[in-house]
Order: sequence, then C-alpha cells, then structure tokens
Amino acid sequence: MEVAMMRPDVVPWGNVGTDEHESDPSDSLYDNRILAEGDSWFSMGGIPTSNLLFSMRFNKFTIIVNCASPGDTIRKIGKIAKNPNLVKAMSGSDGYAWDAILLSGGGNDLIDDVHKIIRKFTSLHSDPADYCNQNKLEKTLRSVEKGYRKIIDLRDATGSSCKGKPVVTHTYDWMTPRNSPSRFFPFKLLGPWIYPVLVKANVPESQWNAISDYLVDALRTTIKGLTTGSDKLPNFHVVNTQDTLTPAALGETGESGDWMNEIHPGSDGYKKLATKIGKKVRGFL
Repeated sequence: MEVAMMRPDVVPWGNVGTDEHESDPSDSLYDNRILAEGDSWFSMGGIPTSNLLFSMRFNKFTIIVNCASPGDTIRKIGKIAKNPNLVKAMSGSDGYAWDAILLSGGGNDLIDDVHKIIRKFTSLHSDPADYCNQNKLEKTLRSVEKGYRKIIDLRDATGSSCKGKPVVTHTYDWMTPRNSPSRFFPFKLLGPWIYPVLVKANVPESQWNAISDYLVDALRTTIKGLTTGSDKLPNFHVVNTQDTLTPAALGETGESGDWMNEIHPGSDGYKKLATKIGKKVRGFL
C-alpha cells in the first residue's frame, strides 16, 4: 500500500515559542522534528520564495525549524556554525529533541572566494585546474571542512538536545556561469557571482563551464571526504546531488534548465533535489 507523502511545516526559528500552533516543535501532533540550517538554498524570506525545504515530503507529520537567515545574510559555513539561533536550537536549555539535522553549506564559501581563486588569463589550457590558484582554493575548502566540524562539535557538546543525531547535507549541482542575478526582498539585487569574475579575468567563454564544474566538484570531494577515513564525522551523511538538475544554457540571462539564476535552482529544480535528500532523511526517522 502506497503511503501518502505530506508537506512539512517549515517555520523560522524566530517563530518558535510563539502562540502559533504549527510553530511548536514539542506539539504532539508532530511525529518528526527536524532542525535545518544553511545557506541561500535553505533561507526564507527572499525572492525567489522557493527553497529546498519547502519541496521536501514525508510520510508522517513533520516540522522543520529553519535557522537559515532570510535574504542570504549568513553566507559562509563558518558563520553558519556560529549562528546564535543554531546554538540555541541545539542547546539543552533552549533546544528541542530533534530527530535529524539538515545542513546546506559550502556553496557560498566557494562563490564568495571565487574572485581570489580564478587566475588572470594568460594562455589557453586544457585543464580547468590551471585557471585556478590552488592555494586559495585549498584554503576555501579547508574552511568549509572546518565549518562542518564545528557544527558536529556543537551537536555533540555536553548538554546538547540532539547529541549524536543524524546530520544530512548535500553536494551542489553544476552552476553555469552567466549574467543572471538573483533578487532578494523587493529591491536588493545580488549577483551574478561567477560570471563577472571570469569576465574580469579575461577567461575565454569556452572554458567557463569546465572551470565552474571543476570548482563545484572540488567542493563535493571535500564535503564527501568528511564521511570517510579515520577522522570522519560521526553520523554525518552527504547526499550526492550532482547530475540531478538540467544545467542552464550558457549565455541565458533568465530562468534556464532547472535554474532560476546563476546559483539558485528554480522550484522544479528544488523539487528534484528534495526528492533525493528527502529519501535519505526519511531513512533516519
């Protein structure tokens, strides 16, 4: 018998503790309680109004309390790890007994540092790595790794409300460099991000996708690396979502493929990602 899938109640941390019925994670109505924190793929209150969390589905009543800031104001994973709302949400005094934790982080670290990573074009190369400052890239990737480790330390700290609970995060799909910005709130325009860096560095357009793919894959390797080896993070799980979305076409300035702009999927794209990530999360509930 097929079980009907239901939308979760997705509420910002700021609504928790109010008189609104759906904003109380302790309500016996809920079978599952999930804490979410992350970058602009999770953030609420911006435009586009869609995000990955809204597209998730569960077979039981679920609340997702979201600590991600609106309008993409907390970007890098290191700052996410220090978010006071996240600290409260995991604390024994102010937090809740979360069944799982959803994270989205690392993509903005790469985007914010891309101007340091891309080299000024001097000659054509077949290897996209040759267009990148490897020392700068390595510094960014190690920062991402450190940020994730800080969040796991917070989860497992003495007195934590969710010690040892499963943490699920994701990789990032292929972002096409293009002159396609994102609008947050009514008047604030953000981006594009990768496109202007490549233009300023005089990198030929024929190399743009290869360079972007190289950087995104380096980030995937770093995040996945936290699940292996002698220093792997406990109960930390990475859903590889690469090759899930239809890439945007080079040169398109609006919605293209499954992407609303240069670095954010559209609603259909988020649904595809949520299907993969949701399946993993449901396995822990």
